[in-house]
Amino acid sequence: MDNIRRFEEFRDAVGKPYALRVEGEVFPFTVPPVSLRQVVAEAREEPQARIATGTRGNALAESLRDYRDEYLGLPLEEALEAPVHLTLFDLGRLGQPGGALWPVLKEVFYPLIGLWEGQGMRWRRAWPILFLSGPGCSTNYHWDPDDVFFIMLSGHKRFSALNDPERWLTPDMLRRWKEHPEDLSDRVRPEGLQPEDIRTFDMEPGQALWNPKHAPHWVNADDSPAFSLSVAFTDAAFEPSPERIVEVG
Repeated sequence: MDNIRRFEEFRDAVGKPYALRVEGEVFPFTVPPVSLRQVVAEAREEPQARIATGTRGNALAESLRDYRDEYLGLPLEEALEAPVHLTLFDLGRLGQPGGALWPVLKEVFYPLIGLWEGQGMRWRRAWPILFLSGPGCSTNYHWDPDDVFFIMLSGHKRFSALNDPERWLTPDMLRRWKEHPEDLSDRVRPEGLQPEDIRTFDMEPGQALWNPKHAPHWVNADDSPAFSLSVAFTDAAFEPSPERIVEVG
């Protein structure tokens, strides 16, 4: 099953290693329109923004080559269409009243947090992250340390995950990554992957997807700029635990 519509299904899915599209009662929200121009204009001014080339390939390191100086030197009109991979792990001004992403936080993020908490989900921390991809750009093959709820805001992205994630990310690889997180040598798409090993989700504005921690994936933009909001959850589970204290932001 690749689609989750009911909390009964979602409770069963959380903790398992598979990416799943989420809709229905689990994600009943309408995502408000967001201005690409405002997002780019404000995000470029945030000193904490990670600005990389987003070069599409098999290795994460290819997409993370620094592009800050060149990108900040572009006029805004050129920056709107430039190939770039821009990440804000702290939304800064964009997440404040009047900021580009404030309507999404107010109408989607905070209500989502309240809905899931009301259904018994708990986590140590939950916070929003902006991912902006220029035309033809990619995150390339990688995995995340936290569960991620991916919400498409503008444009189109193709989210590719694996049908058998644990086959491709071994305990030894995870151990090396935890000991040396700066080493990207394992974050490379395996040569043995076949089409039948891959599950693909074409994401349009307003659609959402759950991707669990340590599940390898890659995300490609098409020939237009696209951006999404990822809500990262640390230690998310529906099982009661005093260690999973809800913390937002």
